[in-house]
Amino acid sequence: MKKIFSILFLSGILFSNAQNGKGTMFPECSGETFSGKTVNIPSQTKGKVTILWVAFSRDAEEDMKTWLNPVYNLFVVKKDTNDFYSAAVNYDVNFYFIPMLNQLNQALGNKDKIKEKTDKEFWPFVMYFKGEVKPYIEALKIEDKKIPYFFVLDAAGKILHVESGRYSEAKMDKIEDFLD
Repeated sequence: MKKIFSILFLSGILFSNAQNGKGTMFPECSGETFSGKTVNIPSQTKGKVTILWVAFSRDAEEDMKTWLNPVYNLFVVKKDTNDFYSAAVNYDVNFYFIPMLNQLNQALGNKDKIKEKTDKEFWPFVMYFKGEVKPYIEALKIEDKKIPYFFVLDAAGKILHVESGRYSEAKMDKIEDFLD
């Protein structure tokens, strides 16, 4: 009986941690995309669902790589939806990847290194954040900076859903549930 209770208790903790900030407004975050557009989230993204892919550390890179192709195919590539037999879907959402680097990494010029390694097709979707990271870690209740996080915001900027870690179809399906 103690084992069952312990498993349920730990499952509850893990689930609640995976829903960082759910139900709260995403904190105001400003930056510039690699294509030069200034973006203020959530004030400029209001009116549409917004997907934010956030990394707080280079240690998240391996998990991020597992998401790269699915994210690209779902949010970046525009599909032909005119074919009667096509099941293709184009979501009308705001989508940004935000590498939240600490100020030392910002000072070392890691923006240029990231930009250099990023395909130009992604530039409009990569928002370079410049500022203090700690307030976001606290506000979003981030406990593990070594994994990436996906925040689904409603049209007003409230966090509806959070996914984290490595890619799985189940995680992407949960994100897509909020886009219909």
